[in-house]
Amino acid sequence: MPLKILHFAPDMTTRNSLRDTIHQILNSLGSSAEVHLITLSPIPADLTGNYTCHCIGNGKDNYGRNGIVNLLAVQKRFLVILYNLMPDVVHIHGSYSFISSRMELWSRKRGFPVVFSPYGGMNPQFIDAQYGMRTWKMILYQKNMTLRAAAMQVSDKGEYDYLRDQGFSRRVVYINPPHTEEGMEPDYEDYITKLLLLYKKVLETRLYHLDVNSSEAVSSLLHLSLSDEPERHPLCAEDILNLRALSPAQWHAIQLFATEHDIMPLIVSAATRMQLGNNLDDDFWSDTFPPLHEREKGHLPSDKLLSNKRRRARMIGNITLGSEYSIRKICFLLENIKYHLSQRTLTMRHLCDLYEIFRFEDIEEPRLKEVLKRLHIHKLCRRLCQVLSEAAYLDEGFMPVPALNDSGTEKIRQIIATF
Repeated sequence: MPLKILHFAPDMTTRNSLRDTIHQILNSLGSSAEVHLITLSPIPADLTGNYTCHCIGNGKDNYGRNGIVNLLAVQKRFLVILYNLMPDVVHIHGSYSFISSRMELWSRKRGFPVVFSPYGGMNPQFIDAQYGMRTWKMILYQKNMTLRAAAMQVSDKGEYDYLRDQGFSRRVVYINPPHTEEGMEPDYEDYITKLLLLYKKVLETRLYHLDVNSSEAVSSLLHLSLSDEPERHPLCAEDILNLRALSPAQWHAIQLFATEHDIMPLIVSAATRMQLGNNLDDDFWSDTFPPLHEREKGHLPSDKLLSNKRRRARMIGNITLGSEYSIRKICFLLENIKYHLSQRTLTMRHLCDLYEIFRFEDIEEPRLKEVLKRLHIHKLCRRLCQVLSEAAYLDEGFMPVPALNDSGTEKIRQIIATF
């Protein structure tokens, strides 16, 4: 089944210098994929080829030219097309357009991966030459769009080096511009081949975002791996049936997720215990992009703090005064988890370290509650109890504080799931 790609270019009138380039790309890409283009300007009669055009403007040529549109109306029209088509990838062309940044935001928040092509707009020479208004646009929306896109595609070497060196994105792909011979039309064949490989790599990376059954399988396997060996029935019948019904693609996604979150040994141990180890690939490898935020692998320290010196001194002063050993460990882990949340480097391995203390160590709960409140991490502990109840089936009886499901809990879920 061919890929379905939805492109967005705000202006496809003759005043747009990228118009012919975008048209050639879409026309060539349409031979290998289902291609659609959304634009704010009316669709010119000469834009015909192997793709379908959709206009979400008000019918005027200059609509949105200065970034002024009816955002609610444009969003509604865009989302109607987006959900009718359900594309595999959304590809945005051109930079320094506020409307393009909203398209990226609306698509990403609804789970559609976005590829962004700035066409030289992120070249350092261009940025320096356009200092002023471009700088404000960079600060207000262009930098965020660059950081959050699933991938960036550039055909400018200077732009590619600048984006990598400045750390704007860890997912920048350079594709040679179409080969041109004098007196002949540009040859887009090699360009389109590499563009399709980029889309497939983006979709492969999207496997990190587990579907419902795969997510429940990870929770079941973690719970099984972290449970006591003497337990006869650590999993219910529904969990067992779900594990046995997983497809090879779902097991592949689970391995991607487990590798990134440093819980592969736990997954292998539980799968072997369930006699499902043959579903795991010993030579597992996948061509994916690195995560947007590099995660900190390994166990979470329970005897030292990762935060700044002032916070470290305050924590140690509060925790060691009459606190029991298990309570000190929990407070150190919570503070370190708080640090990783601020850096967006938290892994499931870190949460499993906290799970094991909650599950297997004796904790004086009233005393712990008192210390947590004094250190202002009581609410964080409650949120993590909720996350652990979902991610590793932590029973309520093992929670030292009641679980809390609020907007802060949702942020923790998003950080864990973000790639």
